[in-house]
Amino acid sequence: MNKIIVINNDLDGMGLLKTWLESKGYQVTITSSKDEMFSLIQQSRPGLVIADIMQSQAVEELKEDCTTVDIPVLLMSGYAMGHENIHLDVEDTIEKPFNLPLFAKKVDDLFQLRA
Repeated sequence: MNKIIVINNDLDGMGLLKTWLESKGYQVTITSSKDEMFSLIQQSRPGLVIADIMQSQAVEELKEDCTTVDIPVLLMSGYAMGHENIHLDVEDTIEKPFNLPLFAKKVDDLFQLRA
């Protein structure tokens, strides 16, 4: 099963996303803690991390660690993606609010990247 870890401060808002992704066959875990994210990664080695822009420090650490650098990251942001403060080394981005078909395509594409 394809595993996804979502790191976002809005755990309630991510519940719907979790339910939707699970209906597509993904196993999803949501956290708001950087430390818990790394613990979950060690336990389950996900195929994708979906992170909110507010978790940029967690994304930076993920991409700087030689044991996790290969895990694709989909960055969600309420900012326009051309925003000058977004300088993270991620595989893809999506603006919120996002449409579900586009989001699904991006998730599927990122899993294909690792295949």
